[in-house]
Amino acid sequence: MSMRNLLIVHGSGTTRNRLKSYILSELDDIAISEVSSSQEAIQKCQEQKFELVLCGKELPDSNGLALYKKIHTLSINKEVAFILVTSTNTAENIKELLEHGITHYLVFPFTSKELRDKINSACDPRRWRAYERIYIPDTQAIIHTKYDEIEANIINISINGVACDFVYSSEHSNLLGSTHITIKFPAEYNSVQVSNLPCKFLRLNVLTWKPDGTPERVHAAWGILGLSIQEKKIMEQIFEESKERA
Repeated sequence: MSMRNLLIVHGSGTTRNRLKSYILSELDDIAISEVSSSQEAIQKCQEQKFELVLCGKELPDSNGLALYKKIHTLSINKEVAFILVTSTNTAENIKELLEHGITHYLVFPFTSKELRDKINSACDPRRWRAYERIYIPDTQAIIHTKYDEIEANIINISINGVACDFVYSSEHSNLLGSTHITIKFPAEYNSVQVSNLPCKFLRLNVLTWKPDGTPERVHAAWGILGLSIQEKKIMEQIFEESKERA
């Protein structure tokens, strides 16, 4: 599953928590980051690619209208979808949003389903599920968990996710807590290694079982939550080389 990276920008921690709760109750392909100010949002958007920004109209150091304009001047987020949330449902307020180019907005109070529908309208999930997954022989992963590291074979990979095959053992019971993965490409790609990518565990399927009824070999998948510009460039270049070799 391709993950949509979403940035919440709001001065109220209570409101940010409510928005996160709404999103996580309705959508399972959203990776959420949050900040409380315009300055923090700009810094985040200079460092990481987002598919969507969910922003309050009034911010401690600026406002959502100014932030909308600023974010769309940043190279890696110039096409990011933007939803503004406001508590003012007047014709003048809505007109102001539209005049600034903001066509996706929500007026408090709204339900979790209304937020879900607005997110899917502004940022169509079908776009992020269409990333091509690639198989590159002998590509390995190191799955970093709280207590150990698990070595696995990568069976397919994309910019947004990775699926692995490995032999299961009782020590891997903490797999659900895995938060980072290191990807090791084979020698024909100069043994390039992309280390400690933040990730979200998605699913696990048991392929074979031991006679005692415990898992033997499993497939597991993670969504990649964020790549630096350099990491994304490295992986895309390797993917292109892989297609040329096929």
